Amino acid sequence: MSRDHRRFLYLMLTGAILLTAGLGLRDPWPPDEPRFALIAKDMVESGDWFIPHVGGVLYPDKPPLFFWLVASFYAMTDSISIAVLLPAVLAGLGVLWVVYDLAKRLWNPRAALWSGAALLATVQFPLQMKAGQIDGLLCFWTTLGLYGLCRHLLLGPDWRWYAIAGLSCGLGVITKGVGFLPLLVLIPWFYARRQGWPMRNIDGSHGKWLLAPCTFVLAIGLWLVPLLLVTSGSADPELLQYRDNILLKQTVTRYADAWGHVKPPWYLFTNAIPWLWLPLSLLLPWLIPWWARDLKARDLATLLLAGWVLLVLLFFSLSDGKRSVYIFPALPALVLLAGHHLPTVLAGAGPKRMLFALALLLALVPAGTGIYALANPQVLHPWVERADMVAPLAWTVVGSGMLAAAAVVFFRIPHAARGFAATMAILWLVTSLLVYPHIDAIRSGRAIIDAAVATLEPGTSLGFADWKEQLLLQWNRPAVHFGYRREDAEAESRDAAAWLSGNGGNHLLLPENLVEPCFERSRLTELGFAHRRTWYLAHRQSVLPECRTEVRPASIVFYDPSRRNEPAAVRSARQPRARARSVAMPRP
Repeated sequence: MSRDHRRFLYLMLTGAILLTAGLGLRDPWPPDEPRFALIAKDMVESGDWFIPHVGGVLYPDKPPLFFWLVASFYAMTDSISIAVLLPAVLAGLGVLWVVYDLAKRLWNPRAALWSGAALLATVQFPLQMKAGQIDGLLCFWTTLGLYGLCRHLLLGPDWRWYAIAGLSCGLGVITKGVGFLPLLVLIPWFYARRQGWPMRNIDGSHGKWLLAPCTFVLAIGLWLVPLLLVTSGSADPELLQYRDNILLKQTVTRYADAWGHVKPPWYLFTNAIPWLWLPLSLLLPWLIPWWARDLKARDLATLLLAGWVLLVLLFFSLSDGKRSVYIFPALPALVLLAGHHLPTVLAGAGPKRMLFALALLLALVPAGTGIYALANPQVLHPWVERADMVAPLAWTVVGSGMLAAAAVVFFRIPHAARGFAATMAILWLVTSLLVYPHIDAIRSGRAIIDAAVATLEPGTSLGFADWKEQLLLQWNRPAVHFGYRREDAEAESRDAAAWLSGNGGNHLLLPENLVEPCFERSRLTELGFAHRRTWYLAHRQSVLPECRTEVRPASIVFYDPSRRNEPAAVRSARQPRARARSVAMPRP
């Protein structure tokens, strides 16, 4: 085996260790993981894999490909905690391989190794690929699509990879609507062609150029055609609303007239890139001159990759709705741009000192935080289930910081890149293996549900008002709720009170903001603080007289996650579920 092959295997092994560390040691965490876990779990338990539901309510925010993968892994592993993380872990390893292979083909094995290492060391990569979110899988599809287009446009002609690129973009669309982004690389390519830049002759028939559009449409059609057949032939207004919501509101409307995460145009450049793309963001003053030289020399790879990164950032900046995670698909291309210049850049004294200082800062922050927590234990109380867990957690944080600092000092300034890589590896491994299990009970909602179970008698019916997905996931048994993500808090409080007052054996889980106007605070049982709210357990006697009624609320939803593969008709006969009229469509 050659040295280059060994280095590649070491790189992939390092990535596998980093991304799988802590797998199965924590439950799904908000904001997204519990919701996606609930959707996938319901697919397996109900046998309905086509239309996503969350807590028994239609979920139109995202296409279903990611949910299908999580559901498949859940069916295989019987662990939703593992299943919800596996797609991103595997996607991360796929992106790592794609980046390494493309860098090797465009430049050389050394550039490939630096590109892969830089990808693993960049803050956002493990942050997203160790999370049970859609964006990790989306990044794989967009990176694979970009890879296929680069194989064709820069190293081709390669019509097979051109077709695969279209297929990957289509799969990206049915993962998250922006999966088409790799196709934007054709804009700088057409510009270079018109300007006479040196490039390979890949002229082909019009039929060949239609390969990518055809595979793109084919991939989308695998989901879209059945969706249109099922919904258009249905008399169910909820299904029709689901179709219109996912095809229009969650795509075109969400981009052109965003209603959430509204940020100024410069947000991604000032609030996301500076910290998520560390350390590359701090190396930009040294990298940009190299890219300028490449562009002056008419290097087509630099033009396509840099142009694509800027187009992606521009695309998301033009919409009012922005989240930091939106820049993630552009990261692999930035790493490719930087990788073959990093050996030269990091040979300079300035970049070495900067990288050394950054690594030392990243090490000292957790060390200082842990020491402060030891002196002021109350700062960690919201993060742990019991007070006796504060000291072990604080010492773990201190230890991770001190170990990382020792690694930075050991490698010193001359080998600052190795010190930074060691710092990131230590912090991610210790956090995943030791810190996350300490805070899991609070972050996952398990502490609240455990407190409720300790209070309730076996077989007691529990209702959820203004519920969080993680709480319903942790309950994992039949429940009642009053709609998903309702905006009318007072109306939901009254509906919950009406249900609770109708049966003396019922209990209700509700947050602080729903106590008024229907519940007497002194009769509520406080369960604890989690997810920025205090949670209470209510019984019939805690409902104020003015909210008591024998009329069952119209918005009530009976949710039973345990009816594996039971036909809908049987479920309806056993326990009818009224439509949640005003709350059937969740807001994003």
